Amino acid sequence: MKKVYYVVLLFVIVLSSCSKSYLSPKQVDLVYNEVYWTSEQAAQNALSGIYFLYRGLMINGQMYERGDAATGLFNTGWNGGSPNALYLPGDFVDVNGTQKSWGSLESFADWGGFYKVIAQANLVITHVREMSNGVFAPGDKNSILGEAYFLRALTYFDIARIWGNAPMVYESIENSQQVIDSKNNTLINIPRSPDVQIMDSVLSDVQKAISLLNYGTPGSATWGIRANKGSALALAGYANMWMAFLQKRNGQSNSMYIQNAISSLEEVVNKGGYNLMSYSDSSSIQNMYKGQSSEAVFELNVSSSDGETYRVDNGGIEFLTCELPPLDSDATQNRASSIDWVPYSNKNEIYPEYPNDKRANLFFHAWDSKYNEPFSDVSATATDRNLVTWMTKFALFTVDPQRQPNEYDAYFAEANVPVFRYTGVLLLLAEAYVKNNEPVKALPIINTIRTRAGLGNYTGSDFLNEILQEETGELIGEGKLFFSYVRNDYFPVPSVMTPDRYAQQGYYWPVSSNILSSNILISQTPFWRGKTTW
Repeated sequence: MKKVYYVVLLFVIVLSSCSKSYLSPKQVDLVYNEVYWTSEQAAQNALSGIYFLYRGLMINGQMYERGDAATGLFNTGWNGGSPNALYLPGDFVDVNGTQKSWGSLESFADWGGFYKVIAQANLVITHVREMSNGVFAPGDKNSILGEAYFLRALTYFDIARIWGNAPMVYESIENSQQVIDSKNNTLINIPRSPDVQIMDSVLSDVQKAISLLNYGTPGSATWGIRANKGSALALAGYANMWMAFLQKRNGQSNSMYIQNAISSLEEVVNKGGYNLMSYSDSSSIQNMYKGQSSEAVFELNVSSSDGETYRVDNGGIEFLTCELPPLDSDATQNRASSIDWVPYSNKNEIYPEYPNDKRANLFFHAWDSKYNEPFSDVSATATDRNLVTWMTKFALFTVDPQRQPNEYDAYFAEANVPVFRYTGVLLLLAEAYVKNNEPVKALPIINTIRTRAGLGNYTGSDFLNEILQEETGELIGEGKLFFSYVRNDYFPVPSVMTPDRYAQQGYYWPVSSNILSSNILISQTPFWRGKTTW
């Protein structure tokens, strides 16, 4: 078969006064491999393509929808917000019915975007390794490779937590013979690999990243928004703890992974240069989510001044969770009925020690509200739009200077989205200590987190439960909670995950019909067979 050369696709996010979104990166350059991989700038551009693809994939609400909406702690608004099928138990009695859980949520079941990130990472790793050291400034080749390994590991980590078993692709696609069976002239399909095997590869990649990267410099231009050794060590901690969960589930010893997690997370704490932010007032919280704070282990950069933002009305976590001040000053247009909110019945699961817990009012609006149903002008009880309890963490915006006169919510997002925050690293380390039978080491971390929140020292004996409670109050909205709950079989809203569903690994997500029909070696996630509308 004649060799067909694939091209390197470089992506940039173009933000101008008329830009609406970077959720779909634009292809701006096509170059053949033979002439492209000849300079450090080319390698840096290709690396930027991985970052842009990953950010474009995750900034649209993926992290929040999967990690927070799915916990059941939030409810959808009367006219919008997250699909409630993410957290309501499905009705699976009539397997032929159309009102099944997930009905119209097939887009959440498509892993195609994740494999686009992986394809770009494979391309960078393959070609940068082959490039001459002489075209790079000292240390830069290692940094580029380290970041590419980190991003590939992070993406496979996401896939493993979401779908469990999934295809593994580590080859850079360079010609048609790699994807087409020349004998049958059909596509070469790849089956799903076990979740443990995927996690083995994640741990392998992340160790390569750790060996190649240096620690970041607080206050530098790339602090928090480009991967460094601290970011990679944090990923190693999370990945080892997920692997420990899988091994325990499978009846295998997991102590090695817990100890590896402790080693990695302790190094983040001792050498990473991170510090907890103050919770003194709302401005300190805004500064933290504005980005690149002392807690920024790794986060997705969102900044109009950097040309890396998007219009909030095109989607994303702000669109799902934040009221927006109407630009025409009409209060009825503030989206109070269109966003996710916390019902009164769930508030004790998040901040059981309120009103002493200052995080409730630092992270949310109207925490004192007693509403248990979404705001509506025709509701019998929830008629005051100012009493909707919505999350304020990401409520940072600037007005689109070229908005149209009839656009009342024409804002650009300005809040970074944390992937790994130092608070989360500390709480994960505390969890690892407890699981390693060292609760005495976990207690100072618990008390540090509680003290900052305005609470007294912990005096109970259920350390793991307290750690998960603190994690709920701290990391809500940051895409972590559902996976933490799965890892520990801890669900504050029990209907989200029944014991039977958990035993059947129903915490993994279904696979879309597009994938099932295009790859004959892929079968539906076992729990979801007969439970979707496709």
